[in-house]
Amino acid sequence: MGIIRDRGLVKWQAALIMPEHKALIKMDEEDNFLNKKPVLDEYQVEEFENNIHYAMEYHLPISFRLHNKGYPHELYGHCVYIHPFTKELRIQKKDSSFEKIQFDEIIGVSVED
Repeated sequence: MGIIRDRGLVKWQAALIMPEHKALIKMDEEDNFLNKKPVLDEYQVEEFENNIHYAMEYHLPISFRLHNKGYPHELYGHCVYIHPFTKELRIQKKDSSFEKIQFDEIIGVSVED
């Protein structure tokens, strides 16, 4: 008498999965876990610019919330230079190192008084 052998989830998978298919499936799964960048209106962008200029004028520390490749993170320091054409900001951190950020990555700005 024959024994029934259940293969579990394997029976529902395709018979042949190429490496390209596996890579696409993995990328799709990773994209579901990434945070989408919030859409900013022109008033928020103008407020960010005003806060940055105010902090630069009075040399105040500033805190940035950045959206970089799906992962938000915080950056704290002093804005020392803004490149007008590339819209790149140069931030001096507490340890006197510099970090360059693009204005498009910014999702939040707060000036520390």
